[in-house]
Amino acid sequence: MTSHNEYVDILHKSGFKATAQRIEILSILSQSQTHPTAEEVYHEARKKFPTISAATVYKTIQTLKEAGRVQQLAFYGGKARFEANVEPHINLICLTCGRIQDLFDMRVNEFIKQFSGGSGFKVESQRIDFYGTCKQCREQAGFQ
Repeated sequence: MTSHNEYVDILHKSGFKATAQRIEILSILSQSQTHPTAEEVYHEARKKFPTISAATVYKTIQTLKEAGRVQQLAFYGGKARFEANVEPHINLICLTCGRIQDLFDMRVNEFIKQFSGGSGFKVESQRIDFYGTCKQCREQAGFQ
């Protein structure tokens, strides 16, 4: 889990003053397991900071995205979702409930190295999505 001081450092390195509201936005994104939309981050931040503006949330997310600290997950026909985990991983996306689960596997790093090493291509970011039905939705439908 990331500490308060680490959030401050991330914000400073991203060109932000580390205000309490911005620390909260980064904390929400870092601790979320749901890959929230900007609107969901805004509503969550309002629980602690009732006067926070949507503009503060959107601008903070956008700047963190531009600084490479937040990844935007855009989906056809849906709202963009965000995650602070920018380490190589696979997104498992349930087509039934919309849940997004991160899957970490060292083979993702090996895959990136294999295809970028010999070609001279420098990978700046990656996104691997697998679409299907999550365990909970399969169980609710009576499937194993």
